[in-house]
Amino acid sequence: MVSPEVAPFDPFAPTELDDNRRTLVHVRSRCPVAGIAPGLHFAARHETVRAALLDPSAYSNNGNFVLEAGDGPAPPELITQSDPPRHSALRALLRPGFTRAAITEAAPWIREYADALLDGLAAPTDLVGDYALPLTARVIARLVGVPAEDAAELARLSLDITAILPAAFTETEAWRRLEEYFSAAARERRAHPTDDLITLLATSNDLSDREVAFHAWQLFVAGLESTAYTIGSTLRQLLENRTLWEELCADRALLDGVREEGLRHGSAIRWVLRTVVGDHDLGGTAVHDGERVIVGLESANLDEVVFGPNAAAFDPRRPSARRHVSFGHGIHLCLGAELSRIEISTALEALADRMPGLRLAPGTGVTEVTSPMFCGPARLDVTW
Repeated sequence: MVSPEVAPFDPFAPTELDDNRRTLVHVRSRCPVAGIAPGLHFAARHETVRAALLDPSAYSNNGNFVLEAGDGPAPPELITQSDPPRHSALRALLRPGFTRAAITEAAPWIREYADALLDGLAAPTDLVGDYALPLTARVIARLVGVPAEDAAELARLSLDITAILPAAFTETEAWRRLEEYFSAAARERRAHPTDDLITLLATSNDLSDREVAFHAWQLFVAGLESTAYTIGSTLRQLLENRTLWEELCADRALLDGVREEGLRHGSAIRWVLRTVVGDHDLGGTAVHDGERVIVGLESANLDEVVFGPNAAAFDPRRPSARRHVSFGHGIHLCLGAELSRIEISTALEALADRMPGLRLAPGTGVTEVTSPMFCGPARLDVTW
């Protein structure tokens, strides 16, 4: 039985970051799994979140990111929205693009992109809109295989879609344009293969143009938003307590700890969805076939049992930080996790190298993302 205090919690309502996190403290303290509505549950604690993510046979990934079927055709089985064996085949197809060697080779040109963006900045500037998002858009555009000059528009259309999740999106104008773009790219790669992820998808005997379009866009958006918001939220924490920024500028050995704590504390993706297969016990709560579980990644990343009584604080020296679930867990651990780590580290290091005087612009606040699924600063005004 869910207590009256917990029942009003609505994870789909866009909520101010601090207000949401105060609510999550309450939910974790009362319920490992909270009832949100009939047939809809919220996994709040780190242990319970990991249990749901580790068992795809009991908690299916089919339909992840969409709460209810909408009008129009349903998306195909994407790597983030499928179970084995389909998921295993898709992951094997895409893995060559995310090997350690491929990511290591990317590091120098990621730094070149960061430096080029910094060259074009003038104080004051918005570090999310003018630096973090353009950086992640250019990096993933290159890996997916779209021209750099198209990255900004593809990013804009993608953000239009992610802003409405978990609502259905396949009938939106933004998706129509994205599907046309990536379908055309698939046809072009079949005729003229190159060394990119669209070619891997398009030359697979398994996939139609429409399926390639969905997969290519999924890769693009997965590499875009969450990493950019993590860069922004990490910088926000460093600059709000500027001693932390000064320490990083003086000692790059702190960079890994800053990055992992930024991933944990920023927790750019608040939750993912799973569908219950069969009847199970999840954290002491009975869940039944066909019901949905909202797997609270943000809540798990703030769990005091794992991260200590100061879990709500940003602590770059936190020894348990790397236990975060910001990249998921189990078979759906993000393929691009190491790419994201390199982008975050590079973005921070480039700023520390070139703008050690960086500080929040006086008289400006932080504008947060308005989304039930994502969190982070949509705008971060700085000067130097």
